[in-house]
Amino acid sequence: MAALTPHLLSSPAAHAIAALALALLLLHFHTRYGRRYLLLWAASWASLAIFHAGNGIHLAAVGREDPVVWLTVTTSIVSVLAGYLQIAWLLWGCFELAKWQPLRRRDQRAVALSLFALSAVTWISVASLGRAGASEFGLVGTHSLVGGLTLLLCAWGIWTRRANEGGIGFMVIRVSFAAYGILQLHYFFTGAATLLGPGNSDAVSYFGTPHVLLQAAVGVGMFICLLDDERGAAVLAASQVEHLAYHDQLTALPNRGLFMTRLTTALSQAMRHRYKVAVLFLDLDRFKEINDSLGHSAGDMLLKSAAQRIRASVRETDTVARFGGDEFTILIPIIGRVEDAGRIAANIIEALREPIRIGDRDIVVTTSVGIAIYPLDGEDAETLVRNADTAMYGAKQQGRDAYRLYAAAMNSRSLERLELENRLRLALRNNELTLYYQPLMDLRDGSVFGLEALIRWNHPDLGLLLPDKFIATAEVSGLIVPIGKWVLREACKQARNWLNQGLDLVVSVNLSPRQFAQPDLVFQVQSALAEAQLPAGNLELEITESSAMHDVEQTIRVLRELKRLGVRISIDDFGTGYSSLSYLKKFPVDTVKLDQSFVRDITEPQDGAIASGIISMAHNLSLLVLAEGVETEGQLNFLRRNDCDRLQGFLFSVPLSPAAFDKFVNRNQQYFRSAARA
Repeated sequence: MAALTPHLLSSPAAHAIAALALALLLLHFHTRYGRRYLLLWAASWASLAIFHAGNGIHLAAVGREDPVVWLTVTTSIVSVLAGYLQIAWLLWGCFELAKWQPLRRRDQRAVALSLFALSAVTWISVASLGRAGASEFGLVGTHSLVGGLTLLLCAWGIWTRRANEGGIGFMVIRVSFAAYGILQLHYFFTGAATLLGPGNSDAVSYFGTPHVLLQAAVGVGMFICLLDDERGAAVLAASQVEHLAYHDQLTALPNRGLFMTRLTTALSQAMRHRYKVAVLFLDLDRFKEINDSLGHSAGDMLLKSAAQRIRASVRETDTVARFGGDEFTILIPIIGRVEDAGRIAANIIEALREPIRIGDRDIVVTTSVGIAIYPLDGEDAETLVRNADTAMYGAKQQGRDAYRLYAAAMNSRSLERLELENRLRLALRNNELTLYYQPLMDLRDGSVFGLEALIRWNHPDLGLLLPDKFIATAEVSGLIVPIGKWVLREACKQARNWLNQGLDLVVSVNLSPRQFAQPDLVFQVQSALAEAQLPAGNLELEITESSAMHDVEQTIRVLRELKRLGVRISIDDFGTGYSSLSYLKKFPVDTVKLDQSFVRDITEPQDGAIASGIISMAHNLSLLVLAEGVETEGQLNFLRRNDCDRLQGFLFSVPLSPAAFDKFVNRNQQYFRSAARA
């Protein structure tokens, strides 16, 4: 060991200074670039500087004729801990560089505990060895073995994980780590051979200058690696920005911009080679109702699942894009026949019909698809997308869950619909909407107990328009929500006016499916009652059977909140929708309205049996029954014989303006009393 010791006693200071310089340099780069692995490496080199400094002091103290015990013990503990901390931080830094993520805390604890145990064993061995050479091997040799293996492991990890990285930095750091690791292993074998006997000292040597040079090479490699890493991060960031600019964040599908770019490119190719291109425009049916009732997170999950199914239903060469909201577009760049586009649309519709699991619910969603073909339905991207959208709307008009090819006649209807929507917005703003009221009669005593509010539009050019001329457009455009709020407030004000005149009447207001799905519906009703100062018992809210059955649990919750306000609830168009008789007992309602489709032919055996069955069932549930659309004496007599409670229809009155209502009340109360006596 005599030939080795002088070199070891003279080199620790130089090694400590070199390691400290590297630590400060890496710390500076961490401050500038913010890379966490730089901080870990700076801590590693700082620990290595402490290790070399402590090792030099320890060996100097052990070599004295009268060694100071506390100094040798303290320096050995410090050197051992610093040496293994250096290894741990080096390993963690290399892991983060190789995998772009920090080592898991569980793995960090495992590595730390292993190195701590190894450091304890090392210190005990140093303390138990009396002579300087043995202590030197205990400190330097063991650390060299673990450090050398760690450096080789880091070189291998960076090589395998970042093998495809360009630039010289990763190559330099891999080579310098490997060379430095081999040098560390050389020290271990040198120390081990020296301990075997003085005769082996000539077989080994110590490389002081190469050691410092390799430390410098590692530092330079780390710096160049940092620059390459920054360049790679910049390229990755640019790629991510480009992806975000042209892809939808939720579904990862191409967005509107990228779709239009690809469509334009496909059209130029199709024009050159004279083949057809198909554009499909999809819209999920009743998605807004699902989104409003189940929440936006459920809606997002539904959109992602739908996107995956659509993507799986077309070819790899086709482009599926999320156009916005619940709308998707598909580009089929080459298509042989128009019928092929229809088959693709049918496959998508079939795929989406399968229930989608959202949380603990199975959601069934359908889609309406419009198809436009180049060059038949347009020769540019904007026209094709617009015409496919028009065809999709036509599919919705036909009943949804279907596809439709574009026809030129659709454009005129689309323009008419757009004009009607814009004019309806102005009507709401210019107070052109008004309410008429159709009397509701009590069959038991012939009195008028209430009225149903029915909307009309005083169109400046077309005169008084009935709801069938504009309500469908209001539903599709979403205008039905502000219109519904206006109807609710106006009806409550009119009921208050009648109450002030001594007429204690119930005013019945229809809630559209969209309005019923609004999260602030209860607040809307409460505000309308408070604004008009109308008792809640004078307001009845009508919901359709299909609205009630869309989400039974949500319907029950909303109806209970409305009932707590004190308003009355009725189910409109009962018997025309779902098979809901088993659910009716769960709804906190007061009245069911027998749909006029049953009343129209109520004297026929089949419809009569249905009507009498509904009346009997409702009475068993302590509910009132109101028959809609009563127009003949025969219908009236049948309903009276079957104990129907209330009536509504042209037999008694058409809908009336508020000004015409007072005369009707006096005239028809007398009529009903005499009719009841008869």
